[in-house]
Amino acid sequence: MKMKELNFPVVYHEKAMVGYGGNQEWFTETMKKRAGCGCTSGANLAAYYAANFSDMHLVYDGDRESFCQDEFLSAMEKMYRYMTPGLMGYPYVRKFGSQFVKFCREHGILLEPYYCLKFDKPEAAVSYLKECIDADHPIALLILFHRAHSLREDNWHWVTITGYVQTGEGLENLDIIMSNCGERQVVKGEELFEVHRKNTIRMVSFRFVQDPSE
Repeated sequence: MKMKELNFPVVYHEKAMVGYGGNQEWFTETMKKRAGCGCTSGANLAAYYAANFSDMHLVYDGDRESFCQDEFLSAMEKMYRYMTPGLMGYPYVRKFGSQFVKFCREHGILLEPYYCLKFDKPEAAVSYLKECIDADHPIALLILFHRAHSLREDNWHWVTITGYVQTGEGLENLDIIMSNCGERQVVKGEELFEVHRKNTIRMVSFRFVQDPSE
């Protein structure tokens, strides 16, 4: 068995755990509650990078060792200005990638997006996932539509992939760990990465870029 789960932010309020990553329900405005999943995933990435890479501490303003709900919500509000949803929400994986790169660049960090926009075989998606997670990079996952029963509440929605568990050979023995509305969710790899005409998912992760001036 191989398990790889990133050191992902766990959020507390008055010493009680309230989130595995952020939760769009923490927003006070209705529009943000309804369509703030993209910026929540963006805040998840910022908080993770700030906590785990010393050169990136400027992308998160709060305590990087003990995440509190108020500070995390502030990070979500800040990211909302970069990933403001429209009438159709924020179903734009390339725009997510470019805006997160812009956000980091404005905080002195050079990143580049690394996309998985389409795959003909589930093994290609699994290879992408493992490459990212094994290199300590979380993945922002956009589920535009998926027919799996386990994902029935997650259509037109952003989540953050934080790890995987491989208990044997084959896709049927792969579990994917995600942060979804502040919950630690585990889904079957054979469901998430099923190739079917009704299933449409997109993924983006990031890589560090060496500053050419250095």
